[in-house]
Amino acid sequence: MQIRKVLPSELEQILDLLELFDRPRSPRPSGCDLQQILHDIQVNKGTVIGAFLDAQAIGTCTINICPNLSWAGRPYAIIENVMVTPVNRGNGVGTALLKFAQQYAQDLGCYKIALMTGSKRASTLEFYQKAGFTGDKTGFQRRFDA
Repeated sequence: MQIRKVLPSELEQILDLLELFDRPRSPRPSGCDLQQILHDIQVNKGTVIGAFLDAQAIGTCTINICPNLSWAGRPYAIIENVMVTPVNRGNGVGTALLKFAQQYAQDLGCYKIALMTGSKRASTLEFYQKAGFTGDKTGFQRRFDA
């Protein structure tokens, strides 16, 4: 298994993975829009990370780097869209993705890395805790047409 930044040519595979989320599907961005979205993520040093097995994407997450005024101006990182194919869950793929993301954020000088999950399953929450994340804060969100 290889964990690395996703290439622009692999974005369709990433969209296939993201469609595995248990939620209503939304329309896929077009090819040109995909390239622009990747560019926008990368402008602030973020990236889309992929886990690949024989050139096939089996896991992904996106890391966004957010500029910040506090903590001596150090940025923070937000992980989104963590997904591993069902057949590859429990095999260390998700752990490897999060480890890569954490190292990536540290290398950029981030003072913290955070994520939110909508899952209430004990196994999902335990997975994030074992990966070094704590559930000691309360998250809130407000969605717009999603």
